[in-house]
Amino acid sequence: MPSRDPIAEPWGTRTPYPAGQRWPSRVDLHLAEGVALDDVDRWVRSASILHSNGDALDIAVKDGRIVGVRGREEDRVNRGRLGPKDLYGWQAGHSPDRLTRPLVRRDGKLVETDWDTAMDLVVERSRKLLDQQGASALGFYTSGQLFLEEYYTLAAIGHGAIGTNHVDGNTRLCTATAAAALKESFGWDGQPGSYGDIDHADVIALYGHNMAETQTVLWARVLDRLAGPNPPRLLCVDPRPTPVARAATLHLAPRPGTNVALMNAILHELIRTDRIDHAYVAAHTVGYQDLVRVTADYPPERAARICEVPAERIREAAALLGDAERLLSTVLQGFYQSNQATAAAVQVNNVHLLRGMLGRPGAGVLQMNGQPTAQNTRECGADGDLTAFRNWNNDRHITDLAEIWNLDPMRIPHYAPPHARHADHALRGEGFDPLPVGQRDQSSGVPARTESDPRTPREPGPVPGGAGPLLDRDGRARRRGAARRDLGREDGDVHQ
Repeated sequence: MPSRDPIAEPWGTRTPYPAGQRWPSRVDLHLAEGVALDDVDRWVRSASILHSNGDALDIAVKDGRIVGVRGREEDRVNRGRLGPKDLYGWQAGHSPDRLTRPLVRRDGKLVETDWDTAMDLVVERSRKLLDQQGASALGFYTSGQLFLEEYYTLAAIGHGAIGTNHVDGNTRLCTATAAAALKESFGWDGQPGSYGDIDHADVIALYGHNMAETQTVLWARVLDRLAGPNPPRLLCVDPRPTPVARAATLHLAPRPGTNVALMNAILHELIRTDRIDHAYVAAHTVGYQDLVRVTADYPPERAARICEVPAERIREAAALLGDAERLLSTVLQGFYQSNQATAAAVQVNNVHLLRGMLGRPGAGVLQMNGQPTAQNTRECGADGDLTAFRNWNNDRHITDLAEIWNLDPMRIPHYAPPHARHADHALRGEGFDPLPVGQRDQSSGVPARTESDPRTPREPGPVPGGAGPLLDRDGRARRRGAARRDLGREDGDVHQ
């Protein structure tokens, strides 16, 4: 039985703690009925890949089968806590309809076979295509539900050993905005924040992020701060009255699709009231005057008409963010799966750049991911990026990666990054042949293409009220369409 009822108590009991202190531990446990701790033969270290928080857990094994899980007390992500999916997800492994043997297609039907036969077929078909058509005949389409080590191996096999650039994942469809917004503001896809910032922040802003239901363990951490001394103030931007909204100091419920106008107005107020770290802006950013120009057209009164949020509430939000000493912001699908998604997420980054709220405890941005290991997919190079955020257009990055993989640099395809649309064409018989798909039902996640859907992407149209071009500066940063940071290219361009 579980150590608590995770349905009635999804966040568990409170363990309050003050700002600047370590989050107390609380170990959650669920063993199969009739199994006691002493009955467990061994514990296997692992982590949850059923949601995007990355909770560390130990798997209980008895007679070669999983019989439960236990939160890992020393892990800094969850300090022993487990969410409902963590506590119950392992039971799916015992489902009678779970595949236990590979299937191959014979005479139009899938039939069971043994592993050696299945692998021989994969090798034979892949070898034939490589010999006849070359590396670009093979492609890989993955997801956000594998482990970091598996994604790194996939990238090394696909980009390195085989030499195909057709490696992509459904994380483009899920949280591509997170990657795009981070690249536009900072030049790469690494998160400028940490879960540990919750322990230090005096203001936490959640933009389109129902943390209470999508990341229950992380929300338990916030609740424990709220229950302790010197609790942080919370800003919630969400059209719905979520548990986060109910706990918030201030809740803004904008009309869906108007996030950019709302963020423009908040930035307008930060600038108007001079809640700006001018020294930080001068030292670390470019494009400040362009941002001032863009947001000047969005006073709270105008945004109120667009967003249906009272102007005074917008001013309150700007004051809350502008007076914070340590500001942490999180962003998720409410911004990502909406109109002008990247522009809205970039404006959240701009709040932190204006205020100098980066690079110290409690001050950071988390452009969250919806899938368990979507960030690992991207940082390992198992989608449209190269391993460790290396830049396709930077010859030094390619040379460095080739040295690590013991390859000729020309073996690594870097003429252009791939795109999930290539995979779509391939699946429809318009490109390469086998397309290994890891942990993903492609057909259920991609909308059907209609006759009006062009094969050649159209030029993007104008973005009304688009995000201003403020960005982090590293050497010679400059704006090219969207704001970007130089990652070593002599011309300063960064290929996204």
